[in-house]
Amino acid sequence: MLLVAAFGAFLAFLDSTIVNIAFPAIQKYFHSQDISSLSWVLNGYNIAFAAFLVAGGRFADLLGRKRMFIYGVVLFTVASALCAVADSVEWLIAYRVLQGIGAAVLVPASLALVVEGFDAPRRAHGVGLWGSAAAIASGLGPPIGGALVEASSWRWVFLVNLPLGIVAVVVARRGLVESRASGRRRVPDLRGAALLASSLGLVTLALVKGPDWGWASSATIGATVAGAVAMAGFVLSSRHHRAPLIDPAFLRIRSFVAGNALTVVASAGFYGYLLTHVLFLHYIWGYPLLRAGLAIAPAALVAAVVAAVLGRVADRHGYRMIVVVGALIWAGSLLWYLERVGSTPNFLGEWLPGQLLQGVGVGATLPLLGSAALAGLSAGGSYATASAVVSSARQVGSVIGIALLVVVIGTPARGAAEEALRRGWALAALCFVVVALGAMFLGRARHVAADDAGREATRQPNPPARRPTPRRVSAAADQRPATSPEVDPLANLPLFAGLDAVALVELRNSAEHVELEAGSYLFRAGEPADALYVVRSGRLQVLRDDVVVTELGRGEVVGELGLLIAAPRSASVRAVRDSTLVRLTKSQFDKIADAGVLGALVQVLATRLHQTAPANVPRRTPEVVVAVVGVDHYAPVSLVARELVTALSSRLKVVDPGRVDRDGLERAERAADKVVLHAAVDAAGWRDFCLRVADRVVLVTGDPAPPSKLLPVRATGADLVLAARHVGREHRRAWEELITPRSMHEVHPGQVAAGLRPLAARLAGRSVGLVLGGGAARAFAHLGVLEELESAGIVVDRFAGTSMGAIIAAFAATGMDAAAVDANVYEYSVRNNPTGDYTLPTKGLIRGRRTHAGLHSSFGELLVEELPRQFRCVSVDLMAKRPVVHRRGLLADVVACSVRLPGLYAPIAYGGSLHVDGGVLDNLPVASLSGEEGPLIAVGIGARRSPRPASAPKHARTAHVPGIVDTLVRTMTIGSAMTQSAVLAQADVAIQPDTSDIGLLEWHQIDRAREAGRVAAREALPQIMALV
Repeated sequence: MLLVAAFGAFLAFLDSTIVNIAFPAIQKYFHSQDISSLSWVLNGYNIAFAAFLVAGGRFADLLGRKRMFIYGVVLFTVASALCAVADSVEWLIAYRVLQGIGAAVLVPASLALVVEGFDAPRRAHGVGLWGSAAAIASGLGPPIGGALVEASSWRWVFLVNLPLGIVAVVVARRGLVESRASGRRRVPDLRGAALLASSLGLVTLALVKGPDWGWASSATIGATVAGAVAMAGFVLSSRHHRAPLIDPAFLRIRSFVAGNALTVVASAGFYGYLLTHVLFLHYIWGYPLLRAGLAIAPAALVAAVVAAVLGRVADRHGYRMIVVVGALIWAGSLLWYLERVGSTPNFLGEWLPGQLLQGVGVGATLPLLGSAALAGLSAGGSYATASAVVSSARQVGSVIGIALLVVVIGTPARGAAEEALRRGWALAALCFVVVALGAMFLGRARHVAADDAGREATRQPNPPARRPTPRRVSAAADQRPATSPEVDPLANLPLFAGLDAVALVELRNSAEHVELEAGSYLFRAGEPADALYVVRSGRLQVLRDDVVVTELGRGEVVGELGLLIAAPRSASVRAVRDSTLVRLTKSQFDKIADAGVLGALVQVLATRLHQTAPANVPRRTPEVVVAVVGVDHYAPVSLVARELVTALSSRLKVVDPGRVDRDGLERAERAADKVVLHAAVDAAGWRDFCLRVADRVVLVTGDPAPPSKLLPVRATGADLVLAARHVGREHRRAWEELITPRSMHEVHPGQVAAGLRPLAARLAGRSVGLVLGGGAARAFAHLGVLEELESAGIVVDRFAGTSMGAIIAAFAATGMDAAAVDANVYEYSVRNNPTGDYTLPTKGLIRGRRTHAGLHSSFGELLVEELPRQFRCVSVDLMAKRPVVHRRGLLADVVACSVRLPGLYAPIAYGGSLHVDGGVLDNLPVASLSGEEGPLIAVGIGARRSPRPASAPKHARTAHVPGIVDTLVRTMTIGSAMTQSAVLAQADVAIQPDTSDIGLLEWHQIDRAREAGRVAAREALPQIMALV
């Protein structure tokens, strides 16, 4: 990036000096023109360059620095070709003005790319290297120009830009990354730019024509007054325009004001003596233009080395003293020329020492003044605009320097040319003395400004909350009291806990115990309500229209509402596992329904109403019985069960009761948080019992391929442990299609505990799930969230996402750490800009080829089933008009379904249907991950906005009309945005980064979005740590 951006600066500044060396040849070609008229060939370029630099910088901040860099290079190259074919001074000056505008566009964009690309501690070094490239160009310009003029003609100093410009465009398109300024961007003050150009042109006209017109003539005074009026108009325009060329905030930064003012003075001296050197060597010493160009090259080469070295020194010690010493050395080099250089050529003895001193002075002064001017800018600021002001100051100085040189030299008489040119050296020396004195106003500026330091400080993560120390829960500490065989089990059910001994005897004698096998229905919706049931052991599902709305476990009541109000059953109830229930008819219930029982029943109803889950999110009770079941004879069932018990025991009370009957299992359930049963494939009866009574089934296979024989019914949706040595993608795909496992885990000999850790976390309800919402470029905030979670030691086993959130979640689910995810997202989104291939909007604004190629380049042939961490993403099936949760298939394809925002992209055909962006219906797919398996962290984008201060200007509070793309995206996702607050409430922790000032397609704003994610995640860390 630095190389490409610096090459653009090299191109523009090469032209500044290469034309200087060709000036005598141009003067000879247009021999009828005097020096004051021909000086416009130089000053026309410099005035246009200076006047439109800031506007060019503003446009770079507005439209993109890479884009404006390329546009500027193209304009500069075309104008160079026109200059080469100009047949009159007037046309040559006009084309030079056009060339100056091209340089004004490319130079600030070039420097801004460098400043944006380097962080605060290295920014001065980067700017120094950029300045070194400019210095090298200034040094190489004279010898290259001399060689071209000597070999052919002055026209070749312009034609040489053609191949260089073409190379710059090609390399920039491939190597540069787009960036823009943050916040709302407005069209710059073009009226102010025109007034500034007019002012500089009129004042320059008065200076160069004053000796001819007379300093007291009406023409000179009129041009001066008109220039002053134009400058006043520029100031007024800047004060009232919403996007002035010079931001008033810049003028409050002392280093910025002082650095630019001194740059004007230093540039006046630099360009003044540079032209003086060329004229002296050519006319006094009689050097050919090539030799003259070579004679002034050493200073530029020395300056490049000095600038690169002193840039690092300035980072540590500041700019003031370095600039003071450099300017004095610079002035001393001119004094050397005045005192030691004579009329007779003596390159080694007289000229070269001055060149070496000059190189040190230039390298220690001019580039560092630019760095000092930019030192006070905060990260993410309008670098293109600020750097344009710096470059504009340099060009204003060149205009003033050349104009003053024309005044000082005048039209000397024969034999007086040497004395006249020495006055040019004296003028330059005076400029550098002024710079040395003025450098004291730079203060102790260093490149890490206070606001940068504060920003860096905020990036340091807060000390994470102390994680609770894992402990083995004793029986005494268990919330559920352990019961002895003598205690009546009915008394332990919450509904009957308040009954006295007589009522319990009556209940035991009258109640009916119901055994319900797994998969069978207790009752169906619409049937008469003739009894209520209390779950003694097992697990039930409540279904409405075949959709599970809740699950009920031990001690919970079912069917009570219909009994109390004598209404038909409103839902169906089905057993998940073999269950035992206590059945009470209306008459039986009336016998024991004292105040205590009715109060308990009302409490059950109120609690259930309070805990009613949102639509499509069933409420579940804790899963107690876990059955580890072998699929084949190679399955290490005992090993897996033992490791799970060990892992679960770190936080829960876990028992492995061995082979028990129903009563023994019921006692174990009452005494522990988890009961782990295990059965090998050859223990058919025991295995069937385990499958019937299990709340959750874990299948273990030693053969990677699914068996040919029929698996038990409860294998569907079970957790799967693959204990084979070599598990291929075809095996994972086959298992996924066969049983649609709840989760899939691969274990290897010697690493069984590590392989089972994610499964144990799920069973314990400690598996962290992270849900990342869509939001295009704003979703880069997820990167900051990942960094903060990783820094806090939080392991995320489950990921889900929509749109851009799906892309980031997919990278994370591959097992990458936060830094690798960041690098891959940067490569996919920022460097390659997947939304950059616009087309005629017949089906969408974007072709989608870049997106398709980028996703397949990032994920290759990877399957969702192969991912080491669970991954889900959501798209919308246009034909079925419903959201689709993708859990299998080619990762690149399913993610592509999730990012196809309608209007921007055409729908994508997948699985026999048409899919569009999941954000249309579900921009934050919390429901795609199970909340019972562990805490869910949801990161919503666009749900939070920083309050605007009341003191903000009136125009800042007016509604901002977004661009067409932003409007389209917001419109398409408005439905899911309206429900985002409700969706966030389903998660255990909601993180809402403030990305309101980032445009949806501003991929270059990755740093700001990432930082917003960091800040929001740090705020939520205490809450997260309490859950894990």
